Amino acid sequence: MKKARYLIILHIILALFSVSGIFSKLAAGEDMLSRKWILYYGTVLLFLFIYAIAWQQIIKKMPIVTAYANKAAMVIWGIIWGYIFFGEAVTIKKIIGAIIIIAGVYLVVTGDEYAEDEALNEKEDAK
Repeated sequence: MKKARYLIILHIILALFSVSGIFSKLAAGEDMLSRKWILYYGTVLLFLFIYAIAWQQIIKKMPIVTAYANKAAMVIWGIIWGYIFFGEAVTIKKIIGAIIIIAGVYLVVTGDEYAEDEALNEKEDAK
């Protein structure tokens, strides 16, 4: 249960991090150093600051391999945000790519759980 809680927290953190991409794209459409550019770019920096602190806390609680594998889910957030905020098309290739990413994350996370179980069994056998 604790592991699932940290995975949910991790994905909330990753979703927040992906929001910085929205503001980055908005900033790119403005004149450099204009008020809107400063607002958008400042928001990017704020989200990156929050993400950096939250990321450090989450990797204390879960294996780093699991945390990094889940970062790939940000591609899915990019597809979602692109569709919602910028009207970008969601193509079959993007959907297939997202499915491959989810499958890869699943394999890494479940492989990590298997490795942890094996390590525990070896410790118990050694006793």
